[in-house]
Amino acid sequence: MLFIAVAMPGFVHADEADVRVYADQPVRPVTRYLTGACLEDVNHEIYGGLYSQMIFGESFQEEAPKSPAQAVSGMWRGLQRGAVEGTYAIETNEPFVGAQSQRITFLSGQGEWGIENQGLNRQGMTFIDHRPYDGYIWARAGKPVELRVALESQDGKNVYAGQRLKVSGTGWQRLDFTLTPAGSDQTGRFAIKLKQPGSVVVGYAFLEPGKWGRYRGLPVRKDVVDGLIDQGITVLRYGGSMVNEDAYRWKKMIGPRDRRPPYHGHWYAHSSNGWGIPDFLNLCDAADFLGIPDFNINESAQDMMDFIEYANGPADSIWGRRRVADGHRQPYRLKYLELGNEEKVDDAYVDKFAALARAIWAKDPNIILVVGDFSCHSRIIDPMHFSGADSGITSLKGQQRILKLAGEHHREVWFDLHVWTDGPRPDSSLDGALSYRDALDKLADGAAHRVVVFELNANNHSQQRALANALAIDALERDGFPVVTSANCLQPDGQNDNGWDQGLLFLNSSSVWLQPPGYVTKMISHNYEPLLVRSEVESPGQCLEVSATRSRDRKKLVLRMTNVGPAPLRVKLRLNGFTPAQPRARVEELAAPLDGRNTAQNPTQYQTAFKDWRPDFTNGEANYTCAPFSFTVIHFE
Repeated sequence: MLFIAVAMPGFVHADEADVRVYADQPVRPVTRYLTGACLEDVNHEIYGGLYSQMIFGESFQEEAPKSPAQAVSGMWRGLQRGAVEGTYAIETNEPFVGAQSQRITFLSGQGEWGIENQGLNRQGMTFIDHRPYDGYIWARAGKPVELRVALESQDGKNVYAGQRLKVSGTGWQRLDFTLTPAGSDQTGRFAIKLKQPGSVVVGYAFLEPGKWGRYRGLPVRKDVVDGLIDQGITVLRYGGSMVNEDAYRWKKMIGPRDRRPPYHGHWYAHSSNGWGIPDFLNLCDAADFLGIPDFNINESAQDMMDFIEYANGPADSIWGRRRVADGHRQPYRLKYLELGNEEKVDDAYVDKFAALARAIWAKDPNIILVVGDFSCHSRIIDPMHFSGADSGITSLKGQQRILKLAGEHHREVWFDLHVWTDGPRPDSSLDGALSYRDALDKLADGAAHRVVVFELNANNHSQQRALANALAIDALERDGFPVVTSANCLQPDGQNDNGWDQGLLFLNSSSVWLQPPGYVTKMISHNYEPLLVRSEVESPGQCLEVSATRSRDRKKLVLRMTNVGPAPLRVKLRLNGFTPAQPRARVEELAAPLDGRNTAQNPTQYQTAFKDWRPDFTNGEANYTCAPFSFTVIHFE
């Protein structure tokens, strides 16, 4: 295990730190994939987040109140205007998808009778004046009936746009519409209603911004994807505990999204397959992210062979034609694929992994498979006996079997560990991951393998987590880890019903903003240089840690400094093997209280500050002062 930042006792005063950078001593190449994020529908990262679908509860699967008069699927509410009598009912006879659909019946009177939806947690939908919104509903009726859809204010008093739809009464019909509001609102609703006697069953409803609000025409919010690109995200892992549910199967995620079956998910009881693995690959392809999907370990070998053909096969193959039909003609050129999440790598898991691996490698020998390993909290790991893992596993015999399998097939395998970065320093799980890597090296017997971290996890999204993420990325960079992604990629504002209050990019229905850990990702990504160079640091209380990288042509040098101390810290900096050609260095600094975080009301309270610094290296050293609880990047040229 290699550490580049080392203590140098005897040459530093108690009130200052001493940093030495040896730019002429490169240590290793630096991967571009240290600035990634893990995307999972925790706290509705997808539904109510990235997915452009504005309606939550689109297939009416949520339970309704027991009162027949209020029998409206849980994410919807009844609406009435005027002197109208009507009823609602949950329709279980021939539902459109899943177990039920929604019946609306206008009995008598003058006015309107129907249902309305206000999006995730009924927080309201954002409508922008004169911007079109596209959608459709699936409906059926025993007799022809005229249905109306509308964009309205929260109380329904203002109708910004509306359209009439005719249901012929000949079975399920898809009815498309475009609504262009004459007015803006950030707390609006979508309504489906009758204005005359009749009865209709609605099975599915979809509403999204027009092309103006979607990224390259995909069913994802443009502002969210633009935010990820600006953040410097280079790799996305799509997976987590959600993949462990038995109904999580890739073949249920293809074809028309309105026909994909809902299922009981890990994070939400009425999960939808409206946005799944193929949609994830489409996003990564369009945004130029390295995409790594995670699959349920109980997928069949045949289904995984079919997926490899779907993802990487020619357009005229059986499953390649399905990909083309789903809108993506060219192969995805998928390179990495994970099997399972935080698994106990015992004999049962290894047997399943081996069956899938043989099938996948037979179809595409270039795929690198990732073992969905456990969260490790052990500081020192003996290759065959250790303790402290979340899973309770006490042996690496399963990992050894997988390494042997990879060696026999001349393939490379990766092992995914998850690290705790609640802050302001990573806990012992980081040491465990580093030791685990060393333990696998001893067991590999020549088999090609790597260890990756697909989840930097925490219970907060504040500055303390930002500092811990910075330190973890520095340590994993020093030890040559090829991929690091931080959980969770996104978090809708006010949404924390799963405990994982750790979103990097926050959002509501109208805007997006970074949290301090997201700024750390941005600072590291935007200042990437491809070679790690040797550095040394000594500081009071070991409160300062550093990392240094440079360009291959030796014209650029980047120094990262993390001060976890509560006071300003004067740094005496020496650069060896590098003389800046420019008198000014570009400095980016993220400084905040440990509990500092950004809100919808003040989304940029804690953000990166930029400044120019004129270092004076006349005597071979320059002085810089790091702010308390700060992450600083200095770019020399």
